Amino acid sequence: MRLSRIVAPVALALAAVLLGIRWLIPAVPPPARPAVPLPAIGAPFPNLALTGLAGLPLLTDATLRGGRPTLVNLFASWCVPCRAEAPQLAALHARGIDVAGIAVRDTPAEAAAFIRRHGSFTAAGLDPRARVQAALGTTGIPETWLIDGDGIVRARFRGDLHGGDVATVAAAVAAARR
Repeated sequence: MRLSRIVAPVALALAAVLLGIRWLIPAVPPPARPAVPLPAIGAPFPNLALTGLAGLPLLTDATLRGGRPTLVNLFASWCVPCRAEAPQLAALHARGIDVAGIAVRDTPAEAAAFIRRHGSFTAAGLDPRARVQAALGTTGIPETWLIDGDGIVRARFRGDLHGGDVATVAAAVAAARR
């Protein structure tokens, strides 16, 4: 008897047994990662220690506590959705809303070029090591935070803003002014 006549059926039987065992044993979930706490709505926005970007005032803690609500947008020059949401941020800025930017994990030259091309920021800063982003407990960009005039978080908008979001965000800013 040839060896191939024995090996093929044995290999098929072994594969069937292994698949059957895998099917019968429930999958083990991956270990849970501890949740990074997000600043709760109503909590102070994390302290800022940003590097300035040429051509714009530096975004500081004092900026966020200056009495006017501010939208703080986390962005990067290499982020395609950040470019896509730029017209919506410009529309909010055109409505008289202060929009500040934090360039995350970016270089000063690239972030400044992005702002020149797409930005409508009243103030900005560079966060090359994503420390502010980590303090916020978030890892994705773009993301926009509404901070009231006392430096308190009032809303969070995850992902890129779309045309239909402009009215919603503007309404949230108006509510934060009261």
